[in-house]
Amino acid sequence: MTGLGAPARGRLVGESAEARVADALTVRGGIIAALVCLLPMFAQTFQYVVDAPPLYVLSKAWPILTAPLALLAVTRIATPFKPLVLATIAWTWGLAPAISIIELGNSYVGAASTTLKVLSLSFAFSLPAVLAIVKPTREELRRAVIGLGVATFVIMTLLFVLAPDSFYDQGILETKLFLKDEGRGKRIYAPMFFGMMSIFFLNRSFWLRPRVWKAVAGAVAFLLLILIYKQRTAIAAALLCVLIGAVLSLPRGRLTVAALLIAVGAWPMLILIQSISSDLHSGFGSSFSVRQMELIAALAFLNDEPLRWLTGVGSMTRAGDVSFADVVDADVFFLADLGWIGVVFEYGAIGAGLLLLLHLAVIWTCARVAAASRDPLPWALLDYSIFILASSAVYSVVFAPGELMTCLGLAWWFKRSGSDEDAAPPGKVLWDLARRSGTQAGGSRGVMLGRRPSAPRPAGSPGPS
Repeated sequence: MTGLGAPARGRLVGESAEARVADALTVRGGIIAALVCLLPMFAQTFQYVVDAPPLYVLSKAWPILTAPLALLAVTRIATPFKPLVLATIAWTWGLAPAISIIELGNSYVGAASTTLKVLSLSFAFSLPAVLAIVKPTREELRRAVIGLGVATFVIMTLLFVLAPDSFYDQGILETKLFLKDEGRGKRIYAPMFFGMMSIFFLNRSFWLRPRVWKAVAGAVAFLLLILIYKQRTAIAAALLCVLIGAVLSLPRGRLTVAALLIAVGAWPMLILIQSISSDLHSGFGSSFSVRQMELIAALAFLNDEPLRWLTGVGSMTRAGDVSFADVVDADVFFLADLGWIGVVFEYGAIGAGLLLLLHLAVIWTCARVAAASRDPLPWALLDYSIFILASSAVYSVVFAPGELMTCLGLAWWFKRSGSDEDAAPPGKVLWDLARRSGTQAGGSRGVMLGRRPSAPRPAGSPGPS
């Protein structure tokens, strides 16, 4: 079997046991390093981080750079829900910009620029292609994802502690990391895909194999979110997903434990909700909040022609000749502030329905993969997919769709890659090398690195450490 989806065949190396061990470590370490570099691009970690211009530009260009891989995967890899993904791409990339030219008077350049945020839907194809080429084991995926999650919290904490006050008041055009407002004070708006994934992984891992340190690590992560990150909707959605994950991870007495967890988790949820309401009231007084005024303007514009509810009216960017202020009766108008109403405004009920179906399809895919495994990683992917949907009332689902596509791609590869034993983790490779170097000393035959040898290990022989 050949091609992108074919299992790794390994490669023949020389007779020196030391050279073979070094080669095995280098290859596996290189794969983890590649994942650490590539996965943040697919998860759109730097999509809005203008503080790091090279990474910001690379993130914007990543869908275009990986387009050949996406095209290759469309024709050669059986990815999940391919027709649905292609239909969503056709609507959001093609029809919605064309409608914006008619409804909003957008220029061709302006209409084309509105597709930039949804180009990452192509990651549903390009990420599986990359994984099929790199062929990581499940253990390597776990190490890369959790390593990036730990790095997220460490870097966020260091930035908060070390950054001077002058970093925080530069405006959103200069910084997206160092934010400051009267209600919450200084905060670090760090990209949290891998941070949240590590929390969900710890939660699922705890219920599969309880350890005190996992509970402590999860509590510390939430404490850092509350003290440094301070995005209340995201924190509340994460807490909800942790509670859901805890309930679903228990084999017996789920209703009883669910009641206890809800009782314990209800008070921080209420505090968060109360804090959100309090900040909105203190920030805007008795007048309409900015989001409420944006919502009123959006609903009025859609109601002017009811067909707009079905097809949407598209969007605008600074690259176009007109702005929303010229078309919609609102001085401040950002679709990303309006959750699903903003999605319906831009893509209509048809486009919003396609995006919702795509979210449910990813949740279903992750759930199926997780149900067939006791590994915490696919469960964490399921929890993050639910997290995106849970927070979509405030955060638009097209703000960073690459996150959802990353969940889909990782779940697909996790199922396809087989067990870690089939994928020959480093311990297994090194054990085979040591055993064969003892039995074939002075021989001329080499060994295969990468996958498990076809000959089974003799009964009773020790395994890898």
